[in-house]
Amino acid sequence: MTASSLFLSVSAAAFWLLLTGGVAAATSLPGVPDGCGTRCHKSKVREAFVHGPVGSDDCISCHNPTGLEHPKQRGAFRLVAEGAKLCSVCHEGKADKKVVHPPVAKGACLDCHDVHQSPYRMQLKADGAALCFGCHDAEKFKASHRHAPVAEGSCLGCHDPHQSDNRALLKGSGAGLCFICHDKKMAEGVSIHGPVAEGGCTDCHAPHGSPFYKILKNAFPEQFYLPYAQENFALCFDCHTKDLAQDKRTDTITGFRNGDRNLHNLHINKPDKGRSCKTCHDPHAALQPRLIKERIPGFGTWEIPIRYTKTDTGGTCVAGCHKPKSYDRLRAVRNP
Repeated sequence: MTASSLFLSVSAAAFWLLLTGGVAAATSLPGVPDGCGTRCHKSKVREAFVHGPVGSDDCISCHNPTGLEHPKQRGAFRLVAEGAKLCSVCHEGKADKKVVHPPVAKGACLDCHDVHQSPYRMQLKADGAALCFGCHDAEKFKASHRHAPVAEGSCLGCHDPHQSDNRALLKGSGAGLCFICHDKKMAEGVSIHGPVAEGGCTDCHAPHGSPFYKILKNAFPEQFYLPYAQENFALCFDCHTKDLAQDKRTDTITGFRNGDRNLHNLHINKPDKGRSCKTCHDPHAALQPRLIKERIPGFGTWEIPIRYTKTDTGGTCVAGCHKPKSYDRLRAVRNP
């Protein structure tokens, strides 16, 4: 063989190897660097958040090649498993607690997540509360006074999206849930309001929203002074007797009396300057008996001091708003 013919043979062989190498690259299985996402399916990796296997071009983690020619033949790939079983190949189970989110319980992970990519974290199909409102009625959360997490669209501040050992997928039970954000000290003191002591924050507060300020479940005055009307104190009268401040004289409806003189009536039942219950009482807890506050805010920089001493049949109040006063339910006290 001449030198020129040898050169032509080697060149032809090299050219053939280049051709066959190109074909091998073109038909390489998904999962190699030149796979699905970099070759044909680039639209699956455009968003800010991409599923790990998709982003690493490891499509065969979920899609199993069957040997048929792709894309010419249908069925060239099949999923490694169906529904939530596919997700559980990599992810821990999310349905083994007492309460499971319905989509999770039925294995419908894709109700909330996009399997390939999303502009939202965790490949969610929408952001914040907008995702929840794909199933839940948004109108129920449009109260004039809304719980801060609800107003911010942060449903996951209180709820776990997959499962929980607490009702309604809550992240805690009773007041323990509230104290994830709120200061636990508000429920500590010498005297504690009954619902607070029992962890029943939702006895008085609506957890999502309310037409009343402080997301209260019923009417309670914001102002310090107001004309007395039972409906103004509807929240308190959901539990306490409605006649608490009604009669000037009584020996049954209240323990706050001097003899039979109703001292709730004296403080509250006025046509113009009746006091709100929160003037003297803290609705959560206090460092004095009977939920009596130590100071009353609302008078500029001065907070009215109160020092209350409880006795078996009454008590004494030394306050900045009047001279020291005592009361006794059995033997009326003559105060100066």
